[in-house]
Amino acid sequence: MKKFILLSILVGFFHQQLSAQSWKYQYGIKLGASVPGYRLSNVSTGTTREASNTLGFSVTGTAEASPSRYFAIQSGLSFQLLGAQLNYSEFGKTNVRQRTFWLQVPLNVMAKLPLKDSSNFFIAAGPYGGLGLMGANNFDDSFTGTRTDFTFGSNGSQKRFDYGVNLNIGYQVKRGYNIAIGYMMGIADLSTSTRYQQRNRAWTVNVGYSF
Repeated sequence: MKKFILLSILVGFFHQQLSAQSWKYQYGIKLGASVPGYRLSNVSTGTTREASNTLGFSVTGTAEASPSRYFAIQSGLSFQLLGAQLNYSEFGKTNVRQRTFWLQVPLNVMAKLPLKDSSNFFIAAGPYGGLGLMGANNFDDSFTGTRTDFTFGSNGSQKRFDYGVNLNIGYQVKRGYNIAIGYMMGIADLSTSTRYQQRNRAWTVNVGYSF
């Protein structure tokens, strides 16, 4: 009972502090380049490997709410091109470049280090949810296996819904321009096979503008 009362007091205190702050809102857009890939896990042996990376990009609209110079909550809507180069894939032992298009909604907590010139360093981390829109399997001309089209769904090439976490570290100048590097780690198993598990991974570089 005492612990419950103490917890209630702490929650009430932090709520009062946040309510007393004057929240500021910013909106922005980010363009990014990425190096996505897959983490593949063999279910029977427990071994894992990284599929060869390919190149991707992203376009993101952001909305940020900040009660102080040091803290913010940021979300938005992001269009992502992900995928991997499958050298030894379920298709056969020749190269298959798989590209997947996703709509993601991140929710990040940001910590900021303001500088004297009103610029700041920042670190942002949090979860994301993703919806698979479409995809493509690009086969080498020398491929001799069965060529299949990409589809999302429980009976398709990949499951349609993804979720995971992301981390970004960056710098924003006074005029609103910013740059950041980051890492996206998918948690959801996207494989529709019982033999292996598949999760999204990506290194990212973003440039943006906040207003």
